[in-house]
Amino acid sequence: MSQQKMLDVLTAEWDDVADRLDPETFTRLVSLVAELQDADADTSAMVTEDIAMLLGDVLPVEHPVRRALAEPVSRFRRPEVDWEQLSTGLRDRLTGSAPIPRLDRLRGAESLDAQQLSAAGVDPADPDLIRLPGEGGDRWPAFQFDADGAPRELVRTVNRHLQAASDPWGAADWWLGPNDGLGGIPAQLIGQVDDAALIEAARDESAEV
Repeated sequence: MSQQKMLDVLTAEWDDVADRLDPETFTRLVSLVAELQDADADTSAMVTEDIAMLLGDVLPVEHPVRRALAEPVSRFRRPEVDWEQLSTGLRDRLTGSAPIPRLDRLRGAESLDAQQLSAAGVDPADPDLIRLPGEGGDRWPAFQFDADGAPRELVRTVNRHLQAASDPWGAADWWLGPNDGLGGIPAQLIGQVDDAALIEAARDESAEV
C-alpha cells in the first residue's frame, strides 16, 4: 500500500467517503485524522494503517481509495511521505477553515465515560453530545452536563449547529478554546452570558465552515 497515494486520494474524495460511512465509522475516521496532527512519522504511519484498515472494510472495491490501497509499493525503497502536508490537507477537508484543535487540551479536559453517563440516566449514543474517541474508550466533556448529570439543552442545541456528531473534535475545540467574539471560553460562559449569544456564535461558526 502506498500511504502517500492513499491519503492523497482520501483528501480528494473526502466528501464521497463521508457520504458512504455510517455515523460510528465516520466518527472513528475523524478521530484518526485528528491523531495525525502533530504526530511523529512512526505514529503517523501507524495511524494511516488504521485508516486503511477502516476504509478497506467499508468502501467498495472499485472506489478510488480502495484502488489506491491496492497499488503495490517497491520492496527496495521506502517512499517518503510528507505527513505534515497530508494531515493538514485532510484536516482542511474535515473542518474547512476551522482552527486545528489542540488535542492535548481537549483530551485533558474534565470528562465522563460511558458508565458514568449511563449511571446518570444519559444515553451515551445521543448524537447531540460531543463524544471524543480515545484508546481508553470514548469520553464526553463534562461541561455538557449540569450538576445533576443531565445534558444541558443549551449545549445540545449548540452542538447541533457545530455538527458535533460528525466533527466532535472541532465542536470540542470551539467550546474549550478562546472565542474573541464572546470574550472568553464558551464552556466557561454557560450561565454567564445569554444562551442566545452562545447559540448565535455557534451558528456563525457553522456558517463559516
